[in-house]
Amino acid sequence: MSNLDLGGKYLARLGKRRWRIEAFFKTVKGRFGLERFAQHSKQGVLRWWCLSGMAFLLCHLQNLDVPVSGPGSWPDWGDLARTVRFSFVPEVRRQALQLELDALDAFQHALPALQT
Repeated sequence: MSNLDLGGKYLARLGKRRWRIEAFFKTVKGRFGLERFAQHSKQGVLRWWCLSGMAFLLCHLQNLDVPVSGPGSWPDWGDLARTVRFSFVPEVRRQALQLELDALDAFQHALPALQT
């Protein structure tokens, strides 16, 4: 709100910029976990903000390389995040899955011993 006479074109341009900012924050909060941070220190908040911003940036760059949707529509940020995760860090993902499989195998082999 303002009591200044700024003109309709200027206010429309300003509103368009503001809408892009709001869309960015909605995406970062909803898809990249910014709404879940429970940091209590300035450094923790800064780290979480940087990680969320980097995740968004990587997905945005992936969308620029290979647009999933047509022009003028919003991309599916979940699909983009999955693509980035699989393409940038496949070895890390493979090791994490292998650790989980090993833990499941150990649990499954321990079951017969627990049942006797």
